[in-house]
Amino acid sequence: MKPLSLPYKHLPNSSDGYATTAMLNVQVARPEPRSPRTKRFEAIIDSGASRCLFHSDFAVVLGIDLTKCTREVTQGIGGNEDVYLHEITLFIPGGPVSITAGFKHNFPIAGLLGMAGFFDHFKVTFDPTSDCCILERLYKA
Repeated sequence: MKPLSLPYKHLPNSSDGYATTAMLNVQVARPEPRSPRTKRFEAIIDSGASRCLFHSDFAVVLGIDLTKCTREVTQGIGGNEDVYLHEITLFIPGGPVSITAGFKHNFPIAGLLGMAGFFDHFKVTFDPTSDCCILERLYKA
């Protein structure tokens, strides 16, 4: 697969400026064969996230009962928060991958693509000189 170049998005922030971010359109599904996928949505590529995280509304759409998921307490900028872990299929460029993702209530965005589940499938280059993020898919034996 040829490297994929994603132009940075410049989103307004609360200090009358803007935040620069890299985003990728993805889909998620339950891990069972032929499970229906979500519609495509934008997720932020985040090298500071330890795993892929999605808003809990996606779990509801996929029929995942969060009360039966493994609960993990994570610490982020906002302090300690509950995250509910479940196996899913993440549809990304170069083909789908099976990952353990976290689902979070009151998450202010649709999703984060983090170290476990995303960065272990891509060489990621954040290139401020060309105002883009470059993804090169990795295939492990």
